[in-house]
Amino acid sequence: MENLFYHMFANGDDARNFIISTTDFFAAFNRIGVCAANSSARVVSFSIEDTHPHVLLYGTEHDCVQFKNAYLLSTLRYIAANRGSLYDVILNYELYPVKSEDYLKNVAVYTILQATKDGKKVMPYDYIWGSGSLYFRPEKWIPIWMVDADGRAHEPVPIGTLTSREKEAMLHSRKPVPDDWLVCNGFLLPQNYVDIELFESIYQTHNCYRVFLANSKKKDDTVMTKMSKVRGMMIEDIEARKISQAVCYSFFRKHDARWLDTNQRLTLAKELRAQYYLSFRQLSTLCRLPETEIRKYVR
Repeated sequence: MENLFYHMFANGDDARNFIISTTDFFAAFNRIGVCAANSSARVVSFSIEDTHPHVLLYGTEHDCVQFKNAYLLSTLRYIAANRGSLYDVILNYELYPVKSEDYLKNVAVYTILQATKDGKKVMPYDYIWGSGSLYFRPEKWIPIWMVDADGRAHEPVPIGTLTSREKEAMLHSRKPVPDDWLVCNGFLLPQNYVDIELFESIYQTHNCYRVFLANSKKKDDTVMTKMSKVRGMMIEDIEARKISQAVCYSFFRKHDARWLDTNQRLTLAKELRAQYYLSFRQLSTLCRLPETEIRKYVR
């Protein structure tokens, strides 16, 4: 399968209660590294906002969908374990391939500009909950995750030197990460797993990167329009199920996709996307097909 860049995102207007505390920020940040350690997808850039993450991945469609699903599932498990339930939590992550070089330059910076764009008084390279600080840096540079709130720099340590309890408390996961990966101030340091060189290769020069950092509204609108198209119509699952049952019956005289063969299920997915523009997540559930397969044949 072909390696491509993929933009993973959630719509902040739709998301709910993704993060409600500083502890949640640490957990969401470190989950990126845990998923990277357990996936063949490469993390190129990311930022985490109160309501949603943005991640630029590189790899096959299968590997990037696997990363997305792992991040979503681990997020839901974390929230359920630490808040007691998933009440009033809405998470819908989407993923789409980036094939245009110009669009790639726009979306790569889009994934690290969110804090500044959303009105926080911070520049992307000073935002601690994203990878914006990693790129086009001088050789002698102290990563922001190694400096505490009082401005004191701390030495990182290999995570392998921590006890199992300390690792689980930091990562909120029992999934392994390499013992030589460094941690500091509660962070699984992103330089362990972010492909800095690949990100910088998108822009080649400092000046080109600077130009795209100053993203215009027109460029932002291009990315937002694409995300909106990929996301599809976000309607309640109960309503989507009723729609699916009606379309399924009109085409195949069956009330549920479980009674259809694979080709019929794919036809149903195409019709639901064409008529109602349902999200790929909903299509996968309603048509009982893997999301990776639906994305191959349904646009």
